[in-house]
Amino acid sequence: MTGSVARIIRGLFATIVVAGAHVGARADDYPTRTIRAIVPFAPAGVMDLVARIVLERVGQSLGQQIVIDNRPGAGGTIAIDLVAHAPPDGYTIVIADPAGSLAASVSLYPKLNFDPVKDLTPIALLGTSGAVLSVSNTLPAKTLPEFVALAKGRPGELMFGSAGNGTPGHLNGELFKRLTGIDVIHVPYRVGSQAVTDLIAGRISFWISPIATVLPQIQAGQLRPLAVSGRTRARELPDVPTVRESGFGDYDVSTSYALFAPAGTPQPILGRLQAEVKRALETESVNSRLRIAGVEPGIGPPEEVRRLLTTRIAQWSDVIKISGIRIDER
Repeated sequence: MTGSVARIIRGLFATIVVAGAHVGARADDYPTRTIRAIVPFAPAGVMDLVARIVLERVGQSLGQQIVIDNRPGAGGTIAIDLVAHAPPDGYTIVIADPAGSLAASVSLYPKLNFDPVKDLTPIALLGTSGAVLSVSNTLPAKTLPEFVALAKGRPGELMFGSAGNGTPGHLNGELFKRLTGIDVIHVPYRVGSQAVTDLIAGRISFWISPIATVLPQIQAGQLRPLAVSGRTRARELPDVPTVRESGFGDYDVSTSYALFAPAGTPQPILGRLQAEVKRALETESVNSRLRIAGVEPGIGPPEEVRRLLTTRIAQWSDVIKISGIRIDER
């Protein structure tokens, strides 16, 4: 080996060591400045509330402010793209739904500039929101079997609402159609509250939505809940059976709330964030505020988030392909 080559190798080795030490120092000192948490949807929504409730407490424990940055648009993909290409230093994170919108985006938006599995690193699962199939009081069906029988007797007549083409409500309805074999029509709305108004009035027949979205109307007797998704009954609606209990198999379209960082974020930083999230979710005040927002708090490890994401990517890809759902990306 010549002297010049040896010097080059020694120089490269020294550079790697220094770079590694620099990353380690950053991880050990983390955080030294404000952290930005991106929310893919508008303020005042459930995901925004979850981010603010949990991360306010996390910021207090870390000794640094966590600023919420709402970046709605394109089904949340604008925000995810921003984080996927951010420096992997723990100062830019994002909250997203690995079971729903994040997983579905892979098939809904073929021109994505990121891969959520490869370009994001899960930090932790924060909690979930159950979903309920509620119907207009104008429908005679009092149970889910009665509703399915009614829909099969009137193919192409019953309509279900959502907050727009390709949104979770739309996907939930399409998945339910496949599960039960009914023929119903999708009606997209620009504003979710209008869908609730039309559901109460009987202009649409049903909606599969987060429980918190329609709980006040259910409690007021304006809507009739027929079934909830998931493996267990919902705390908010203990008398309403699950879809499985009603005889139609597994059906889980609950919304999940998880934190992600850019891929390549050092493990010590991820570990620090995971520990502080766990501490926040063990706090009674945080739990209470989340439940008021319609969210069941529950810490989940990054492996659970990744498994949920990969499983649901495959599920929604199948649903979107068979249903022929298309999103205008212009």
